[in-house]
Amino acid sequence: MIVSFTEAGTRLARQIETLAKNTAYEVSRYVKSRYVMEEEVPETMRATAILGKLKEQVQVWMRQMDGIVFVGAVGIAVRSIAPFIENKAKDPAVIVLDEEGMFCIPILAGHLGGANALALWIADAVGAVPVITTATDRKKRFAVDLFAKENDLEISDLKLAKEISAALLAGKKIPICCEKELPEILPEGLYCCEDFAEEPARPGIYIGIKRCGEEGVLSLIPKAVTVGIGCRRGTDKEKIDRCVHEACKEADIHKKAISRVASIDLKAREQGILEWCRESGIPFAVYPAEVLNDVEGSFTSSAFVKETTGVDNVCERSALLVSDGGKLIQRKTAVDGVTAALAVREWRIHFV
Repeated sequence: MIVSFTEAGTRLARQIETLAKNTAYEVSRYVKSRYVMEEEVPETMRATAILGKLKEQVQVWMRQMDGIVFVGAVGIAVRSIAPFIENKAKDPAVIVLDEEGMFCIPILAGHLGGANALALWIADAVGAVPVITTATDRKKRFAVDLFAKENDLEISDLKLAKEISAALLAGKKIPICCEKELPEILPEGLYCCEDFAEEPARPGIYIGIKRCGEEGVLSLIPKAVTVGIGCRRGTDKEKIDRCVHEACKEADIHKKAISRVASIDLKAREQGILEWCRESGIPFAVYPAEVLNDVEGSFTSSAFVKETTGVDNVCERSALLVSDGGKLIQRKTAVDGVTAALAVREWRIHFV
């Protein structure tokens, strides 16, 4: 989303919109000025005029947009977004570009929100100078939040992530442990650790779907676990949550590792599951009995479930099917009339 305030700024915004058409970026343009006219621009490409207060519109953008580009003064951008800033995990990328296209400055969500990357693209596209102020970028040090974003990892503790970045910038060495094999050569400041129970140095980084209970260790969690659910009709979301929680506890799996939930198509409108998935931000898929029956493997069979649904086990088969070739890591867990099973898809990490 691009907002401009002057004729020159609007021309630049229009240029960025045109250049973005063949990229992954989807751009919409807004103009906050009664003096800027776009009669010469085809109607389908004209900017939307902001008729009310800019802050009211920015409040909506901060909730709905992945990125906001202000073509104008930094002060306008700062005053507009200030009341609506939440945290690094939620804030969108915010970038300021002067109307002459000389400097492009990411001012919010440089790593997790992707502002630095977007600013570099815009600067390259229009010939501006990117002004990157993030310390880890300036000193070319490992940035744990950027690494997490690039590898689709959930960060367990943003405060601890900040402490790790500060420690690396101060020249300290950080131990890192991973459930997958780490490369022999790690980024500067990191060294391989086999087990944090035997590693006294803190803070540290643990990468994996398992829960790490060690004090001072940041968990970076792959979104690689899938959950299959079965339940009685009318089961509430609280019971769904308790069962999923228990399944994760038994398997020693971090709940933040859950990427998808699945069940039989008879549960397509089961409000308890739908509400739990919506509140958790997790996609929900359903499959007909004949598809679930075709899933290969050894499952905990139930004659009653077979008679009721047409498939001998809903949760285990669903979890495995939605994992796209993964493996079952927790068989049927039953709590309050709900059953849940866990599978994990293959995952890997890379260092840039």
